[in-house]
Amino acid sequence: MRKAFRIVGTILSIGAITLFLDAVVTATLLPGVINTDRDAAEAGNRRAYVHADYHHDIFPGQDMTRVWGRIIYPWKSDRYGFRTGTCGPGEAEKAWPAIFVIGDSFVEAIGSSYEQSFAGLMACDAAKQNKAMWNLGVSSYSPIIYWRKVKAAAEKIGRKPSEVYVFLDLSDIEDEANIYREGPDGKALVKSKPEPSRDNWDADPKHWVIRRFTTARLLYDTYVSASFTWDRSVGHDRGRRPFDQKLLENWGRRGLEIAGGNLDKLVGLCRGWQCRVTLVVYPWPDSIVAKDRDSLQVRHWRDWSAARGVRFIDGFAPFFKEPADATMRRYYIKGDVHFTAAGNQLIYETVRQAVDGKW
Repeated sequence: MRKAFRIVGTILSIGAITLFLDAVVTATLLPGVINTDRDAAEAGNRRAYVHADYHHDIFPGQDMTRVWGRIIYPWKSDRYGFRTGTCGPGEAEKAWPAIFVIGDSFVEAIGSSYEQSFAGLMACDAAKQNKAMWNLGVSSYSPIIYWRKVKAAAEKIGRKPSEVYVFLDLSDIEDEANIYREGPDGKALVKSKPEPSRDNWDADPKHWVIRRFTTARLLYDTYVSASFTWDRSVGHDRGRRPFDQKLLENWGRRGLEIAGGNLDKLVGLCRGWQCRVTLVVYPWPDSIVAKDRDSLQVRHWRDWSAARGVRFIDGFAPFFKEPADATMRRYYIKGDVHFTAAGNQLIYETVRQAVDGKW
């Protein structure tokens, strides 16, 4: 028994000494060697969002870098909490006709600079026509938040939009069915778990360890690099829902119905403001691999739009002009479902052509 205790004690001592030396080396010898860009970008991720009456929003007045997988990218928000950049409207452009673009992480443009995102490209084009295009998109939004955010944005900038572009993501349907609910006070809440507080959003023990121990940093960097493979771009229930009958019956049809009801509220707002609604749908990698060109996501929302006088844009079609493998590698981030610069450009060109370049 004593021998066992001595062995355990020796192992613990060696471990403690190793961690101590690791921490000392990390703090004294490696700061000038280690690339701290990722540390700054990770910190940017934690500062990006804030609570809002309609659930969550972008923290206003930020100018920093963020990280998505292996991509470090510039990220800036304006005084209203809208993502912005070159061509993003400011105070001087508030006198111009306002156009709102609403959606989730695809509109916010996760993993992309504002300038290369389809929302940013649209804004630059609109600015040439003296129109202010405001990016209202935020990661993890869905229709239950869309109409609330549009209403709040009009109040923030003191301008009612002449048009609202809604980029409806495949993930929105599961968010409507399984993630969000409307609380007794009419606010959007998360189902089946407590709402995150600002305190637990900021708690980050994992990155505390990574920043202070070189071994932990190397293991984490290796994990990130190894985990972003093409296999991770597919196999998502959210992306498979339109052509997977079981998913469709379990929650897909319910999500479509709830999403439609919330989008009806956005259409109602626009009717009151005498503005136009344009609805855009686009595919995920799962759609491409499954050859889901004539997708339920297209058919359902085309019919929904026609019944309400909403302009509909099919963003699926241009992604099926090349072989699936070529489309994946050209238009999607490896190991993810979001667009590359080429994918953003393709969506922008598709929308621009559909509106004949007139925003």
